[in-house]
Parts: sequence; C-alpha cells; structure tokens
Amino acid sequence: MESRFDAFYSSAIDHHSISGTSLVITFLGDYLCHSGGGIWMGSLIKFMESLSFNQRFVRSSVFRLKQDGWLDVKKQGRKSYYFMTPERFDEVRAANRKIYSVESASWNGKWNLVHIPSSTLLDAKVHGKTLSRLGFGVLDKGVYIQADQGQLDAMDIDAINQAFPNAHVFQHADMAGLTQRDMQSFIYTTWELQRIQDDYQAFCQMFNPVWQQLKDMPTEELNPEDCFKLRLLLIHFYRRIIIKDPLLPGELLPEDWPGGVAQSLAMNLYKKIHLSARNYVTEHGETIVGPVPLPASDYYARFGGLTAS
Repeated sequence: MESRFDAFYSSAIDHHSISGTSLVITFLGDYLCHSGGGIWMGSLIKFMESLSFNQRFVRSSVFRLKQDGWLDVKKQGRKSYYFMTPERFDEVRAANRKIYSVESASWNGKWNLVHIPSSTLLDAKVHGKTLSRLGFGVLDKGVYIQADQGQLDAMDIDAINQAFPNAHVFQHADMAGLTQRDMQSFIYTTWELQRIQDDYQAFCQMFNPVWQQLKDMPTEELNPEDCFKLRLLLIHFYRRIIIKDPLLPGELLPEDWPGGVAQSLAMNLYKKIHLSARNYVTEHGETIVGPVPLPASDYYARFGGLTAS
C-alpha cells in the first residue's frame, strides 16, 4: 500500500549511508530497551523489510553484532531470539539517557581533565568511545577535556578507570587567558563542532518536512506502520549525531547553534508518533515469552514525558 512518506523513505535510505548493525541497535534501544530487550529473528526481519531492507541484510547485521559481543541468542525449537548482552544493554541505556533527555545542566566555568599515560595511549584508540560518550574532547596527546557541568559522577570515573587503569582524573580545573574568540576556536577544534553543527542542520532539513505534514494531523489518522518507520529513522539519525555531541554549555556555543532546534524537532515528532509506533511493535513483534510487552514506566519519561494511552 502506498504511503505519503514513500518518497521520504526512499530518500532517507538511498541517499544516506545506513549501517545495518547500527539500525538494529537503534531498533532494540528505542523499542525494546524497556520491553524485555529481546526479539524473534522473524519479527526483526519483518520490521526491517517494511523499510525495504532484505532478510540477508538483517541476518548479516545480527551475525556481526553477535560476533562483536552485542547480542546473545536463545533458541526455542527452530526459532532464534536475540537479546543485547548485559554489558551492551548498559551501554545502550546510558546512550538513551543522552538521546531522550531535555534537561540542560548549568556550567560552573570549570573543566574536568583526564590524562592517559603514554604507556596506555594505545588503549585510547580502543576505548576512546568511553571518553567521547562522556563529552570529552582531545586537548593534546593523552589529555582529554570536558566542560564541568556536574555530570562526571563516581560511575563515570569508574568507567574511565576500567577503560584506562592508569588514567589520572582532574576535576574542577580553571582555564585562564582565553578571549571569547580564542575560546570559540578552541571548542570547535577540540570537539570537531563544525561537523556536528552541519549534521544537526542536515537532520533538521531532513525531518522538518515530515513534521510539517504530521503536526496538525489527528492522532486517529496516523498510520501505525508509517509511525513505526518514521520513529525508527528519526532516532537512528538523531542518535548518530547526539551521541557525538559533547553537549557543551550554552555559554560556549554560538547563538545560532542548531542543537536546540534539532532536539525540539526530534521531541515533537517523537511525541506525535510514539504511541502508534509502540502499538505497531507490540502487535506485530514476537519475543521468547509471547508478544512484545508494553514498555515499563520509565519509558514514558522520554523527552520530558510521553502519553501512555
């Protein structure tokens, strides 16, 4: 059946590089993180086929994720059910807190630093995602910096120490002598903000037309399958950007920084379609214990609060 969004789907899939492994993780993290976390391979294939990704694409993506320690499999008869491993599940939950948050922390003007001795610098290439996820940028060889917004807690420091056992963590440091112009150049270089800025602008150009079509549409007129596909693509593309965004305080960003506009767009569109999309997955997905269950209560805290019915 034709959809008003067919042209959008074709453009999104044909003109943007979509990793199968990343798309599967987006699906599991967005739809199943609060609903048991597992899915039958047959259901996953059907969901992905709705976006024209074939069975081979899905199976090869799942195989790579299993090889890389992302997924475990449980067999029941001839059926295979896939779950995120506990370590990766925790990683996805941490990413979700960043994706769906609408809170902005205040900045005290201080900085946090992590120094990694040269003997373990090779580990930085392997575990660099840990620091990037926490908002650290590269200040110099072996030195990483983060704007201190009170977000570096004991759990984060423990994660840093696990990734880099010999690391030195310094908190609440001052930075003196930089003019406003120097500071702007510093943050754009340290965190590669130009690329993030460009990605946010492209995201808004991509999804704003979808929002314009949907914003005044009555909920009962929303097509559940379209809502499922739109939500999956929305979070897939938004997640790719915000995971890399250090979420620097507003005082350090230019006035026309597009991150806030992108967040509002993602939030408004998500709130509009989440319920129909959720119901589509619970009605068509199969887990090892039966249909996909309704999500737990903390799911509804996303983007400042979702309707449950």
